[in-house]
Formats: sequence, C-alpha cells, structure tokens
Amino acid sequence: MRPKLPTHELERRRRLAVVRIGEGYSAQEVAEFLGVHIRTVRRWMAAFRAQGGRGIEAIRHPGPTPRLNRRQQGQVCRWLRQPASHYGFPTELWTCKRLAILIKQRLGVSYNPRYLCEWLHNHGFSPQKPRRVPRERDEDKIKHWLKEDWSRIQNHAAKTKAHLVWIDESGYMMAPLLRRTWGLCGKTPVLRQRARHRDKVSVIAAFTLSPAGRRQGLYFQTYPKEYINNVKVAAFLRQLLRHLRGNVIVIWDGGNMHKGDPIRQVLTDFPRLSVERLPPYAPELNPIEHLWGFTKYTQMANYAPHDVAELHETVLDRLHEVQRDPQRIASCFAASELDTSIKQVALAA
Repeated sequence: MRPKLPTHELERRRRLAVVRIGEGYSAQEVAEFLGVHIRTVRRWMAAFRAQGGRGIEAIRHPGPTPRLNRRQQGQVCRWLRQPASHYGFPTELWTCKRLAILIKQRLGVSYNPRYLCEWLHNHGFSPQKPRRVPRERDEDKIKHWLKEDWSRIQNHAAKTKAHLVWIDESGYMMAPLLRRTWGLCGKTPVLRQRARHRDKVSVIAAFTLSPAGRRQGLYFQTYPKEYINNVKVAAFLRQLLRHLRGNVIVIWDGGNMHKGDPIRQVLTDFPRLSVERLPPYAPELNPIEHLWGFTKYTQMANYAPHDVAELHETVLDRLHEVQRDPQRIASCFAASELDTSIKQVALAA
C-alpha cells in the first residue's frame, strides 16, 4: 500500500513534475524519479494545461460530515465539565459508553463508544484520575485566610524578625503506593508485600524559613511502629527551638496533636513561640504536604520493604536526601500557594 503523504508534499511533487517536464524530461523519467505511475504524471500535466497552477493544487479531503454540528459538539464538551451523576448516572465516573448513551438520549445521534475515545482526544479530553476534595472545604474561608490572616502573619514575622515554621505529620506504610509500570502485554506485574501491611513509620517534619527569607531548612523526627500525639509534637517543638534562635511562628493545621496541655505548656515555657492555624481542609497551603507527595509518590512508589526496620531506614535515607538538597526544599515551597508571599516576607525583613 502506498503511504499517504501530507497535502503540501503532494502539491510539491506535482509542481516538481511540471518543472521537470518543462525542462525536457519525459513523462516516463519523471514518473520513475517520483515513484509514481506514468499515467499519474500525464494526468497532472493535463490538469496543469487545462487550469494552470490551480489544476495541480492538492485539496485536502474534508472527510465525512460530522454527525454532530458545532453547537452540539460544544454542548457535549460542556456536559463533561459536570460529574456524570449530574445527568442521572449513579456515580460521577465518565465513560465513553455513558457519553454515547447521553448523546443518543439528548441529541438523537448514535455513536460507537470506541470511536468516542478518539473524538474526546481530538477535543482536548484525556482519562484522568480525579483529585479528592472534601465536601467540608470552604473556598471562601481559604481565600479570606490568604488575604487577611496570611498578610497579618507576614507583617508580624517581618516586624519581630521571626522564623516561619510549617509543621505536619504523616505515615509511611508497609503497603506501597502503586503507580503504573511497564510490563508485558497480558501479564500484570506482581509486587509482593508483607501481609502485615498496617505497620508504618510515623514522621513529623518542619520546613523553616529564616527571618531574612534566605535560608530554608528541613527538620524531622521518625517514630517506627508508633503514632504521633500531642506529647510527641510538644517534644519535637522543644527540640526544634534549640536550633532556632529568636522568635518563631509555627503554622500548622487544627489536628488534635496540635492541641492540649503539652502544647500549651511549650507555649508557656517559650514566650518567643507562637502558633497559627491553617484554614481547614487546605493542605496545599503547607509546603510539607509537597514533601510527603515527593517522597511517597516519586521516590518510594511501588516500594515493598520486607519489614518496618527496612522501611524506617529507607524513609530516613529519603528525608536526609531532601534535607541536603536546597533546590528540592525550594521546590516544595514553590509548589505551595504561599511561595509568592514568602518572597514578600524576605523583602520586608
């Protein structure tokens, strides 16, 4: 089968044939040179003599008439901006089969679901894993915090020359976080893991920003086979304050481990320490969240340790790597919605 050529290449070959014929080459020679049949060259020349340059223009075939007009295509694209449950389906999952059903019901046009996959790609859509957002999340409250509270924290940090510290806790499980990997077609890759997969290594970590905004640091503490409570958080705060001189402003969420008598006692013992709460359900405002994402979903994806001791050693290695990598720490700050404000703090200080 002769390969299909782009429209501009077809036209270029036709014009070249006309030029070569005009230079005295025979139709047979031109046909052999271009790799086409002699009758094709003669047809090109007949069209050129009859219509001139327009006779050898390569006109792209418009293809079959679309089943949906432009208005209907725009309507289908707008459907996909809403969850599938908005149109009567039991879940929010969009599939080509469901879309074909909806097009048939509302527009009276039948589509093969397999073809709709290509149609969706051509209209800028692709299969994507949804991002979970809690229903309790209050966007207005988050915007207010960014505009009012964060500005107040910035100004206070600049006036008192305080360190800004973001603290958060997480756990590294024995069961690995799975990501797609290459494998032989029809042979699903197998990843063997410990049956006691609920064992974990708990970690508390802090990103620090110096009063002048020039130094960014990472401090952390690990707890194999343990959970983090307010007693451990209070101990971490005391240890952190040994490394940071002057005033310190800690920014964290409203978790139970950030409340209670142990935390209040630290605040009493260290008047130079103050705490600020992030708005509820807004983890993206904390740079530490991006540290967890990098280590879990990039460095340790599909990693199945044999026991907690091996997991703990790997977690320490990964966190120490980040601790020694200023660019990686800076990227976590940049990934947060607060990175621009951080620069303003540095200028103000």
